[in-house]
Amino acid sequence: MAPEILLVRQRDGYLVLHGHLHLASVMSTLGEAMVEASGEGKVKVRKTTDGIVIDDKHHRLPLLMYAQ
Repeated sequence: MAPEILLVRQRDGYLVLHGHLHLASVMSTLGEAMVEASGEGKVKVRKTTDGIVIDDKHHRLPLLMYAQ
């Protein structure tokens, strides 16, 4: 079964590969979610005053709006 939201790590942040609209809906209602990151497992996505960030086991990285 494919995950509803899928992220991938891109240098100094994460990109959404699948589930853009679902993630936007969850962020607007709940402000955080556990989602699948390709090759890393589950990570926590949170809405903060600085933007949307991803907390994995060792880092806090931003959600990138486009590939760098």
